[in-house]
Amino acid sequence: MGWGFLAANASVAGRVEMMRHSSEGSVLGPSTRITGRISGEGALRVEGGIKGDVSVSGTAEIVEGASVEGSVHAESLEIAGSLLGDAVTRGPIAVRSGAVVRGDLRGSEISIEPGSRVSVRLDTQVELDLGAPRRR
Repeated sequence: MGWGFLAANASVAGRVEMMRHSSEGSVLGPSTRITGRISGEGALRVEGGIKGDVSVSGTAEIVEGASVEGSVHAESLEIAGSLLGDAVTRGPIAVRSGAVVRGDLRGSEISIEPGSRVSVRLDTQVELDLGAPRRR
């Protein structure tokens, strides 16, 4: 099984249902710009640009050089590009080095690598490792 592809150099306005060539996911190519909502079953890899909300049942990935201006709802999310909007996942959210993120992030686990630029509000369970208790 492989990725489905949305044609390169496409520019689409309105609501877009992701094309599915497999149950694994779809790819928005690097030359593709979409204005409107995207929804679908399976995963989505964004290599181009989206101005609008994204909702997928699988994982979502915004690669380096790609951008999303809108909210993202997915099973999990990895951001190496730019996200200007909120993200809600049932699973983890990973913000990679070099990413630019502004908005609210809500997931089961959120990781932010050094070198990323973020202005976010986090909503997740927090576990702090303060080390072994010290005796005084």
